[in-house]
Amino acid sequence: MADLEITHPQIYAYLETTLAEEDPILREMGEYGRAQGFPIIGAQAGRMLYFLARAIQAKNVLELGSGFGYSAMWFALAVGLGGKVVMTEGKQSNVDRARDYFARAGLLDRVEFNVGDALTSAGRYRGPFDLVFCDIDKHEYPQALGVAREKLRVGGILIFDNMLWYGRILNQDDAATRAILQTTRELMHTDDFFTTLVPLRDGLSVSLRIK
Repeated sequence: MADLEITHPQIYAYLETTLAEEDPILREMGEYGRAQGFPIIGAQAGRMLYFLARAIQAKNVLELGSGFGYSAMWFALAVGLGGKVVMTEGKQSNVDRARDYFARAGLLDRVEFNVGDALTSAGRYRGPFDLVFCDIDKHEYPQALGVAREKLRVGGILIFDNMLWYGRILNQDDAATRAILQTTRELMHTDDFFTTLVPLRDGLSVSLRIK
């Protein structure tokens, strides 16, 4: 079965136009990602990340999987002066590109770069973080949830991307899909998070740490 459109194409086009990147560096990053077919979260989800970070006045953000820094740029704009976004990325070339974007945006002081496995890199930080965002290989999502539990403060927010997985959650049985479903079940049935699913782009799970 082909991948499903989560949002009607005409509505999606409207959202893409209405919720476009306003910041010039973000716009450049978005254009690069789309031109290269790089799986960025896009402005629809990016605005949600910014909104949530600002809503809880987040100052310390941990990203599990950062690519060339598109989502981290949204967070860096949200955390303000004195805030910090810890980025984790496996490819040096992506980190180098991210560093250039942040330098030109004047926001290098708001980010910290880590090259290597995201979960290993996260283990070097004690936290607590105000917000954790996860967009690593999907088969690692259950392990990422365990890492987030160790690092996130009560009252903080945990966000997973691709939680609708292009509709594959309905009909596919592969490692990535099983991991997403397992993570969703655990988030929905645990007593330390309150979770909802937001069908923006490919779906975000948004979880409030309540205990």
